[in-house]
Amino acid sequence: MKSMRRIQGLSTVLLILALAVGLSGCDSTSTDEVQPFDLEVKVTYPDEYNAPIAEGATVKAASQTRDTTFTAKTDENGIAFFEGLSPGPYSLSASRELTASEAGGLTGTAASVDLSGTLPTETLEGPSDSPLQIQLGTTGVGTFVFSEVYYTGSALPEGDTYFRDQFFELYNNTGKTLEADGLYIGVVHGASGQINPRTEPTPFQDEEDAVYVEAAWQVPDDNVTVEPGGTLVIAQHGINHANDPNGNPDSPVNLGDADFEMYTGKDEDTDVNGVPNMNRRYFDGGFYSLVPVFGPALILFRTDDFASLERKPVPGASFYGDRIRVPNDLIIDSFEALQGPNSGDYMRIPLDVNAGFVSTGDTYTSESAERLIDTEVNGRPVLENTNNTGNDFEITDTPTPGTVQ
Repeated sequence: MKSMRRIQGLSTVLLILALAVGLSGCDSTSTDEVQPFDLEVKVTYPDEYNAPIAEGATVKAASQTRDTTFTAKTDENGIAFFEGLSPGPYSLSASRELTASEAGGLTGTAASVDLSGTLPTETLEGPSDSPLQIQLGTTGVGTFVFSEVYYTGSALPEGDTYFRDQFFELYNNTGKTLEADGLYIGVVHGASGQINPRTEPTPFQDEEDAVYVEAAWQVPDDNVTVEPGGTLVIAQHGINHANDPNGNPDSPVNLGDADFEMYTGKDEDTDVNGVPNMNRRYFDGGFYSLVPVFGPALILFRTDDFASLERKPVPGASFYGDRIRVPNDLIIDSFEALQGPNSGDYMRIPLDVNAGFVSTGDTYTSESAERLIDTEVNGRPVLENTNNTGNDFEITDTPTPGTVQ
């Protein structure tokens, strides 16, 4: 009997050893499968420039799974070299600021210009046979961007909720004065997450070449200019929310000096004297220009013919009005916030335009989404722009309208 127990005990030990060896082998195989690799990215100037090679451009490879961004500069051959990248999805972007002298040699016009370019997010498994190519253009980091989006709202002292202090902030991310006339802000259709058991992602999610907006607001054609590093604050309701009797004493913002407000024209809304109105080009909302407190998706775009943009009904939802189709090539910048960190299935903006999102996890918290500073040029902040809200923005405890910090 004792001999049998010894045999059983020996068998158990051998089995454990075999499992350990097997697991060790599995670990080794798994490790072997994840091989770091080197990557080359070639950056070129626009076709009309006098030279093709963009030396001194900043190239960023933003990992979509590791919350890490790698940065490199292009050499005399226009090549940026990255070492030791792990396989996975990356968004790639490049930027180059040209001085007046540099621009004069390349274009014949001695005026400073900011250039940028991106590649659609793709999964990189290893080195490619030839460098990936990014051609620079005058969009993206070289124009206006969303610098802050305050959407969560605030809580009233008696415990009720308040959303009228929402605002958007636009920022001139260049070294030259820009005209804001005609800029459009579009509120993208779709839920922010699993708000209730029947909530589903936007039915427009499968279209990769455009976004569909349920509201479009335009900066008036009133010679609106913004200096380098300057902002435009666009309020839902342009009052000092903490001090106004119709506001919220616990609101964190004073929007009485906002540049514009989004007055809906509905009887329930109030047109504030002294704060100019945005042009309401399309609005299919309620009484107020409310965006989802769980998290909005927004685009900044330009078009010379808004009326010609295609309109489509929401599939399977006849109770909605039409949605305006905005092609990706009209979009200057975008922002996406969702209900929570696990709500990625509800993203409303194509990954080629915006590869990530932020979330607060709660509503009416007075938290805000502020864009990160990438670098400074002569004391002027240059904001992150990797076409990924999750990389470019952070959630802050308190909004700061009109201030980039």
